[in-house]
Amino acid sequence: MKKIRTLIVDDEARIRRGIERLVHSCGDDWEVVATASDGKEALEYFHKEHGAIDLLITDVKMPEMDGLTLIKEAKRLYSFYPLLISGYDDYTYLQTALREGALDYLLKPVDREQFRLRMAEIRTIISNGRYESLKRGEMERESEQLKKTRQIQTLSYITSMGIDMTTLGYWVDEFPRGAYVLLSIRLDTLPVKTRSYKPSDWKAYFYVLENIMGEILNNQFKHTDRLGWSWRGGESDFWMLLFSPDPEFDWETVTHDLAVNIRSSIQTYTPFSVSIAYGDSMEDLYLLPESKRQAIALMNYRFLYGGNQVFSPRRTMTEEEGKPSNSNSMSKDLSPIIQQLKRSVEQGNSDEAAENARLFFTQLDQLDSPVHLRKAVQNAIILIHTAALESRSGFASLLSIEDELQKVERATNLQELKQFVKQLMERVIGEVLKARESSNMKPVEQAKSWINDHMEQDITIKKIADQVYLNPTYFCECFKIQTGETVLDYVTRQRIARAKELLGDPRMKLQDICVRIGYQDVKYFSRLFKQWTGQAPSKFREQFIIVGGDEPIGIE
Repeated sequence: MKKIRTLIVDDEARIRRGIERLVHSCGDDWEVVATASDGKEALEYFHKEHGAIDLLITDVKMPEMDGLTLIKEAKRLYSFYPLLISGYDDYTYLQTALREGALDYLLKPVDREQFRLRMAEIRTIISNGRYESLKRGEMERESEQLKKTRQIQTLSYITSMGIDMTTLGYWVDEFPRGAYVLLSIRLDTLPVKTRSYKPSDWKAYFYVLENIMGEILNNQFKHTDRLGWSWRGGESDFWMLLFSPDPEFDWETVTHDLAVNIRSSIQTYTPFSVSIAYGDSMEDLYLLPESKRQAIALMNYRFLYGGNQVFSPRRTMTEEEGKPSNSNSMSKDLSPIIQQLKRSVEQGNSDEAAENARLFFTQLDQLDSPVHLRKAVQNAIILIHTAALESRSGFASLLSIEDELQKVERATNLQELKQFVKQLMERVIGEVLKARESSNMKPVEQAKSWINDHMEQDITIKKIADQVYLNPTYFCECFKIQTGETVLDYVTRQRIARAKELLGDPRMKLQDICVRIGYQDVKYFSRLFKQWTGQAPSKFREQFIIVGGDEPIGIE
């Protein structure tokens, strides 16, 4: 049996030595690990040993900190059994001691035989407690493992193809609240030698790949409050979901470092290489299907820039070369125009898309490098293809992104390149509008109205979906099809618009404005406002001129 670790506390050294001899006389099961002269000294020992004490034998009245206070303070952090020995036969002390969980309250001078009998009983109590604690720990670990297995099954189901969103229910209740980011990990072009692999070889390698990813994930998040789940997707792809309890956690550096580590380890320990893509972080896990589509869209860039790389919305650097990748070598003015083109396509806005395409073509005319020109057109085609993918119209599955990009490579003149972009844009807009017509618009309009009427509340996707009696995951899909933007992007856009109106009143404090639009943290709101408008709230307010005393007008 494991020895029972005992700590003895008394302000008289003679009594401490006497109790220590009594404990040793009770048999080899007992170990006196330390003695202390007061409660404060004993509490410090608790902290030093991280609470690794089974039995605390303490006097009641002592300088610095008495025995009852010691028990109360130590019990807040650690689990142990207290035994009090005192020269005071006071019923109040006895009551307090029992309330704090003391096993007994013995009076000095201690009767040796009575002490040994009581220690034998305490030994049984501690042994039984250890067994119960062990079993409870095993049950908790098993329960936690079962919970994680269920979570992975749910995540696997959601990231698979052709799922029925209406059957998912409130699945996010199984997961903690915070900030999430989803990674897509895919094998690149397989080496020639893999053609001779047998099914057993592939099974072994997939087992190795899953273990590598799981081990890296566990090591990366060890000793942190972050969590992660990893699972296998289809034939050659894997997924990973990362979590932080801090909703404002900046995932970019952590996610990139993790992705680079995974990519490097797989290349070192297996004959394969992988590409990894991840999109923006999300606070509401009902947006997981949206994050999945964003990751898949980013993964398409490996057709343009090659595999064995990490793709994300904010990073355009290749680790090997340490210089900007080809995606950043085009004119800096092209990137926002291409993004606007993609946005107008996914919203099904033909006129706006035509105008953005015209601006894009005008800038193409100014490029003097054939390489940069082709890259710019390929980038536009990938983003338009992404709009088709995110519309869930089914059109994306009919397109081969590889074929589209190869058309660009084979083009002989600029007019031909422009024609490719225009034709793809028009086809995708047609499919987006067709999907929108077949979808019920009423719940989306009802949701918008409810959002605008409850701007000051803590708005979640579940709350909105409940108002229109739809499954939250299915509701997200419907909302994106009908509006071309996610539910939370719409909520944020409406809140920013309301904030602009309120900032026109110089009498309103920034904290009051935050509360009126549903934000509690001024710093978070200010950062979000600048992200959406390009300027801080205070700067935006300065651009207003007061007309007629209280009526503000904006200056463009």
